[in-house]
Amino acid sequence: MPMVRKERNRKSPRDRPLAPARSAAALSSKNGRCRSRNKQAGRSSDDGALHPTREGGEWKHGQGWNVATSFLYYILFAVVVLFYSFCRGLGPDDWNHSLQTQSSSYRTLRSHSNYPTSTQLVLECGVCEDVFSLQGDKVPRLLLCGHTVCHDCLTRLPLHGRAVRCPFDRQVTELGDSGVWGLKKNFALLELLERLQNGASNQSGMAEDALKGMGECIIRCDEDESHTASVYCTVCATHLCAECSQLTHSTRTLAKHRRVPLADKPHEKTLCPQHQVHAIEFVCLEEPCQPGPLMCCVCKEYGKHQGHKHAVLEAEANQIRASILDMAHCIRTFTDEVSDYSRKLVGIVQQIEGGEQIVEDGVGMAHTEHVPGTAESARSCVRAYFADLHETLCRQEEMALSVVDAHVRERLIWLRQQQEDMTILLSQVSTACLHCEKTLQQDDCRVVLAKQEINCLLETLQKQQHQFTELADHIQLDAGIPVTFTKDNRVHIGPKMEIRVVTLGLDGAGKTTILFKLKRDEFMQPIPTIGFNVETVEYKNLKFTIWDVGGKHKLRPLWKHYYLNTQAVVFVIDSCHRDRLMEAHSELAKLLTEKELRDALLLIFANKQDVPGAVSVEEMTELLSLHKLCCGRSWHIQGCDARSGMGLHEGLDWLSRQLVAAGVLDVA
Repeated sequence: MPMVRKERNRKSPRDRPLAPARSAAALSSKNGRCRSRNKQAGRSSDDGALHPTREGGEWKHGQGWNVATSFLYYILFAVVVLFYSFCRGLGPDDWNHSLQTQSSSYRTLRSHSNYPTSTQLVLECGVCEDVFSLQGDKVPRLLLCGHTVCHDCLTRLPLHGRAVRCPFDRQVTELGDSGVWGLKKNFALLELLERLQNGASNQSGMAEDALKGMGECIIRCDEDESHTASVYCTVCATHLCAECSQLTHSTRTLAKHRRVPLADKPHEKTLCPQHQVHAIEFVCLEEPCQPGPLMCCVCKEYGKHQGHKHAVLEAEANQIRASILDMAHCIRTFTDEVSDYSRKLVGIVQQIEGGEQIVEDGVGMAHTEHVPGTAESARSCVRAYFADLHETLCRQEEMALSVVDAHVRERLIWLRQQQEDMTILLSQVSTACLHCEKTLQQDDCRVVLAKQEINCLLETLQKQQHQFTELADHIQLDAGIPVTFTKDNRVHIGPKMEIRVVTLGLDGAGKTTILFKLKRDEFMQPIPTIGFNVETVEYKNLKFTIWDVGGKHKLRPLWKHYYLNTQAVVFVIDSCHRDRLMEAHSELAKLLTEKELRDALLLIFANKQDVPGAVSVEEMTELLSLHKLCCGRSWHIQGCDARSGMGLHEGLDWLSRQLVAAGVLDVA
């Protein structure tokens, strides 16, 4: 092999120093010079941020290699030396000598360097660049802005009143009575620091064990055990060095064998538990075989999986790996979504609860200001609303009391006047009685002469008696004062509350028939109304004054003259005439736009519900779009029959409940 002989003519690695070792020393020296230049410039080499310099030759953040990087460098060098030994034909003794030389160099580099550990790279104070500690002056404490500074640096920060400024973003953090000691510790950072410190010794021990075991992990050549294997023949399933691989596969047939580096050596195939001389190559796809789907070629052709659907083991494993990767991607996406949602929840909670915020005044003094949350705003809105209600109710209460006081005052004046009249009447009657008694005691002549006077007295007494009888019939000697309240908290004093109602609708809808059915409980033949009818209907504790206005087309412009002081509108629709529903809808829409009827109740009577084929209440509601048309108004549609009176009293009940405050007047 000319190449091998040519390489053996070169110097042995023993005759010269190892190049990688010199490179490591040079790199260490170069890094030291870089650290010196960075220290003089007063900056870090990783992010360019300004940091205070440190004395004593200590490392700075982001400079040098850590232990893990040095360990990886050693492994890389070992591989290079291994390949170099194969090419040079060196034996195991030469390899061990080189390995021991590099191991000694690595231990010397590790023991004499000031490289930072992973703990120092992560857990250092951004001001003094000292590593945080679990206790003492280097305990990490949190500022309001979220930055972490050690306790020692916090005590050195200048005070602005009762607050300190963050050295990174200049935000203000309020201090309590205990000063810096009152700031919360960064417990997450402390926990991480504790875990890293506990695992530092284990990590260093593992590195030493790995270095000691490098020589023992060397795979020997299967042809010559004095050689170290570097390739693996996938066909012969043997480990070979470069020289033996060339010798044993020099023929034309064996040269076609696939030989790969040891790092790319395929995993050993698992043998079939039923046929241990055959490797598992297939996967059964049948549902009953899923608990044990693996099979070899014998199981596939002759065993229990004969005739089953199958797939190649490698393809099935790759498919499962792809599905796992997809699932991992979905999980990461889902985790990001959950984390984002959690952050939003935290923000919403803070917005709802509110909190304290530190602000500065004009002179630079910091003070705490309360920022109200949405919960406090909602409570304030409720308090303001009910405070306004209380104020309105107080005004309405005063007005109602003034009405009651006026009624009581007028009634007492009238009763006292009646009391005085009764006293005068009694005096006059007593005087007449005394005069009659005196006349009875006179002689006959005097009695006869007093006849005319006596007759006048008797006539006067009879007139007064008649007037008293009529007055007594009209006067109710009752001390009660009946009080009724409307929905708008107005007070009404009296046994009956008077309600003004206007009945409207198209001609022939049955307005007059409904009116007389309510008034006299009798059916009236339909007669077109010319002008209007007005009747008073007493229902329970209410007195309805109902104005029935004609519905002919030429009379409809006159409806507006009856709107003043109207408390309720009764609109009657004929359910039998579908062709007039749109006309009724048009008139009702005009009616609801009137300003004087803005606060009036609306009761719609769907008349003639007893006639077959009549439009139902639900269908009429949809056809007339009553929910949209009457939006923002108190309204009700009631099916009725004017002939029998069905549904009429239900409509009056609805009016009574809407006009009278609940629980104040018993309308039963």
